[in-house]
Amino acid sequence: MTTQSAYYEVVRQALKRNIDDGVLPPGTRLFAAAVADRLGVSRSPARRALEMLAAEGVIRRDQGRGYLVGDAPPQEVRTNLHLLDLDLPQTGPAPLVRAGWERILERVEADVLEAIPFGVCQISEAAMGAHFSVSRTVTREVLARLHERGLIVKDRASHWMAGPLSARMLDDLHEIRVLLEPAALRRSAARLAPAELAAMRARIEGDLDREDPLRPAAIARHEADLHETCLMRQPNQRLALALRGLQVSQIVNHLFATHVARHREQPMLLEHRLVLDHLIAGDAAGAAGALAHHLEADHQRTRARLKVLSVFAPPPPAPYLSRSL
Repeated sequence: MTTQSAYYEVVRQALKRNIDDGVLPPGTRLFAAAVADRLGVSRSPARRALEMLAAEGVIRRDQGRGYLVGDAPPQEVRTNLHLLDLDLPQTGPAPLVRAGWERILERVEADVLEAIPFGVCQISEAAMGAHFSVSRTVTREVLARLHERGLIVKDRASHWMAGPLSARMLDDLHEIRVLLEPAALRRSAARLAPAELAAMRARIEGDLDREDPLRPAAIARHEADLHETCLMRQPNQRLALALRGLQVSQIVNHLFATHVARHREQPMLLEHRLVLDHLIAGDAAGAAGALAHHLEADHQRTRARLKVLSVFAPPPPAPYLSRSL
């Protein structure tokens, strides 16, 4: 986990670089809350970074009204940092080039999805902010987006709740997948190189010959080959985003293999191979039909595994999630 000291140093460097380059000109007023919100961190590292810059003489305190850049008088209109094209790092302990909520949304979504097959969880907004070192604004944006996706709801006490993942929810997601994934595969087929299709098929053949059960990482690789590489070559990025949000069954199957039992997964591998065989032959329609067959068979397996998970001892959830009895 990245330390607070690493975050304040990244913030300090980012602010100084933009001041030196004139993006934050003399007279710009800086507040810890605004800096934290713009850079997607909590107020503590933002406040520390401003204190360090003041000690260096790059900015100066303004009698309880934040800090001012340089020696110039304050600008008449307060600067909205979100409207400035700041030069922010793309690497390092805090990928600040993206909004704070974008940095953690995928991780929070994964944590929620890995928790709800085992029951209901309550989400602590404060604990999430502390865990990821982000502001309340960031956590609220993440929670709002998860709510839009139907993954979390507010109870009568205004607590954010997630789960349980029910068979009905799986059924609903499956119905949408059957409509979208074969269509996406048809659009992707012409964009898939024969060499990469052959490599995917070779991986399947290698695992079909194994006597021992597949490890979760191997299963995930096959799932990524078919449901990411083969589907995501279609050009509609909104469709790609929607498809990723529908593939909850992969989470269930991964949890089952990790915490309950591992299988050789021959049916899944044979179904994947049939899809690839059609793609290699240039038969996009046949591949789409084979994918629809796989989705139906996989759905039935996933439903049975979810039933087992629901009564199995759950693993500890993420630190900002707590199990509800």
